[in-house]
Amino acid sequence: MSAPVYTIEEQTVVLPVQVREASSVYASFLVPAAAVKRLLPAGLTPLQTIPGRATCTIVGVDYREGDLGQYHEVGVCFLLRPSNGSRLDLLSMVRNQAPAYIHRLPVTTSFSCEAGRHIWGFPKDVMDIDFADTDTDATRTVTLRDGGRLVLQLSAPRGGTKKFAGVDIEAMGSWGGPVQVTPAQMAGDGVKAGFRAGTLVLGDHPIATELRTLGLPKKPLLAGSIERFTGSFGEAHPL
Repeated sequence: MSAPVYTIEEQTVVLPVQVREASSVYASFLVPAAAVKRLLPAGLTPLQTIPGRATCTIVGVDYREGDLGQYHEVGVCFLLRPSNGSRLDLLSMVRNQAPAYIHRLPVTTSFSCEAGRHIWGFPKDVMDIDFADTDTDATRTVTLRDGGRLVLQLSAPRGGTKKFAGVDIEAMGSWGGPVQVTPAQMAGDGVKAGFRAGTLVLGDHPIATELRTLGLPKKPLLAGSIERFTGSFGEAHPL
């Protein structure tokens, strides 16, 4: 079978899309499951990490080399209950079997925005995203702004040494239509994770207001960074 091909802004995109070099910063929070449920499309249910609490992850990614070019990205994601999972399936999360619903996904280029929307149904918008590391290289910060207006700023520890490979992920999005499911795979090294580490600051943007309905900002359950990772995104299919 031939690989799926798309034309985005007069450029050809062939699936699977490859990410050859990137880095990230992330933080995961325990938030009210009922509040997450209100933000999800009908038929999706958040994974309850503990009774009444779901997981919201905010991640910033610096894509340095890949098929969609160089760009920055910030995602707001929720873990979902797997179709074969129980209502409280912590093991699904530990085993990385819980799909991730991508609720917000600002990026810095129109090309990556249009590709994300039309190929995978990811809810991308173009905004300003900056990364900065401290002088001691112990902390990485991502700042998201929209037209000069602060949306959020996330800081987390960096400088880890752990590695992972061959991690399969199901990412879901529903921009402009039904929920789409995208198979993805990641590998990385220089992984840092700190329990109750990191800091989240929210601005006065509507996305920040939405995050406040989840009880944010507060201390993350887990936060950290990945110094180098590679990955691929395959062809989406309807849920």
